[in-house]
Amino acid sequence: MTKEQLEAFRLAYGKSVKKCIKGKNKNGKDIAEQSDWVFFDRKLIQDLLDMCDPKSGGLKLYFGQYDKENLDILPIDRKDRDDYIGRISIAIAAANKTESGIIDLGTESKNSTDLNLNSGSSIRNGGDLCPPRCNP
Repeated sequence: MTKEQLEAFRLAYGKSVKKCIKGKNKNGKDIAEQSDWVFFDRKLIQDLLDMCDPKSGGLKLYFGQYDKENLDILPIDRKDRDDYIGRISIAIAAANKTESGIIDLGTESKNSTDLNLNSGSSIRNGGDLCPPRCNP
């Protein structure tokens, strides 16, 4: 996830959920019940933590919302991608605390949509979101 993609993801959230305006689903109807949780696997979290300074590093969590314009940040093979439209979620970034503030690592990547750790950016998205991917 690039810094630009993160900004679009957060902008969709800022235009609706942050202001208590309901998100719209793929059919343009209000989301009646918003996201319950997001799951990211241990490997992704550990890989991000390994990028950080052992003493001043950590994870920064960004709230965002999927819409038709930013849906490309989800893996293309996700079978229920359209069901994410209008749902809030979280993006995770490896970050270090500095005197200047908490700085995301590797955000200089401009055009990458590669979701693996070789993309140059520490920002990750695409966790399993409930709904639509809830356990029975």
